[in-house]
Amino acid sequence: MDVLRDLFDERIIEIINLFIRNPEKQYSLSEVANTTKINITTTFRILNKLVSKNYVKATVIGKIRVYQLEKNEKTRNLLGFLKKEGDPLQKFVEEISPHPRIKKIVLESKDGSNAKILMVGDFLPTDKINKLINQIKDKHKFNITFVEISEKQYEGLKNFKNYNLERKIIWDRKKTL
Repeated sequence: MDVLRDLFDERIIEIINLFIRNPEKQYSLSEVANTTKINITTTFRILNKLVSKNYVKATVIGKIRVYQLEKNEKTRNLLGFLKKEGDPLQKFVEEISPHPRIKKIVLESKDGSNAKILMVGDFLPTDKINKLINQIKDKHKFNITFVEISEKQYEGLKNFKNYNLERKIIWDRKKTL
């Protein structure tokens, strides 16, 4: 995805990502603008461009126009391209986060080929987590190291002065539900 950000306008990529994350959802112009934090005029211009290129379809419902990812060969190719370029850590989070025992995922540190994370929860499925880590390591040459901590331990660590965990949260069950 970083390659795309270097080549294309970040605002276009941000809007495309919104539709890719929720391909079945219909968005109004203001929802797209508010979610992506791009001004409404620019959002309108980008959406019209995406509609004209058949990446997004516009449907008029009453007096409101809603936008949704178009289901065609162009978008399937785009999805395939973007998924290949996806961030291995993001793929890990997407795969593991549905497990109900995982409450938060905190990124401790990350560089080009390694990430260290804290997984908040009790009795985490370590076998499943380790299997996914090994798959990502084999496929993407990206190593993820994790430590399991309980919610009580997390609350205790949050109180340390130099350990600002709130800023490092990359996934939170409470915020996604």
